[in-house]
Amino acid sequence: MKHTIQLTVNGICHDLLVEPSRTLAQVIRQDLGLTGTKQGCEVGDCGACTVILNGKPVNSCLVLAVEANGHTVTTIEGLAGREGLHPLQSAFVTEGAIQCGFCTSGMILSA
Repeated sequence: MKHTIQLTVNGICHDLLVEPSRTLAQVIRQDLGLTGTKQGCEVGDCGACTVILNGKPVNSCLVLAVEANGHTVTTIEGLAGREGLHPLQSAFVTEGAIQCGFCTSGMILSA
């Protein structure tokens, strides 16, 4: 049985109908199309799925979407402002810290 949840992601409020077993990472990527949040190990070890939930970094593969109902989420797509990249994003680019890029969003949002 699907549940209706409301998430504010990157400042935009979304009303979503989700299965109770779906993770926040799945909803962010598949329903909202925000693919900067990566799905790696799916057990919370790698950190590639890190998002900011109510001001704190969390592994979104370990949070059920229904648990995030009514909360605020920031993904890597929402970190940059109108002025351009967030200073941490700029530093990663300048210093060549992006490596292959798969887990970069998780590293930045964990910092």
